[in-house]
Amino acid sequence: MHADPRLETDSARPDELVLMLFEGAARFGRQAVAAFDAGRDDAQVNVDRVRAILQELDRNLDRRAGTIGRHLGAIYDYLLRRLAGPEVGRDAMSEVVSDIETLAQTWSVLVERRDAELAAA
Repeated sequence: MHADPRLETDSARPDELVLMLFEGAARFGRQAVAAFDAGRDDAQVNVDRVRAILQELDRNLDRRAGTIGRHLGAIYDYLLRRLAGPEVGRDAMSEVVSDIETLAQTWSVLVERRDAELAAA
């Protein structure tokens, strides 16, 4: 049995790890929304997973690293506030998922551009 190469974190660059965390948070968020829609009890477990990923991203963010660091910090703070409290609802989770998916798409484009610039240099 072969491991999923996307889960190989030993050789992943920091920017790739951030993208994997965004993708994981979005996946868990979509699972939470589906659980809310189905009336299942496991929605909060996935909300907690999203919250944990966002907290990890926030903890490891260097806010002194310029404008991007400060903006990402503000976005993480906002998303964590949306997920604050013991009971997060479907609408809040759905909005957070949308924001995380946008972050993931934007991050992916930035990484691709940087890689292209490095390759051209």
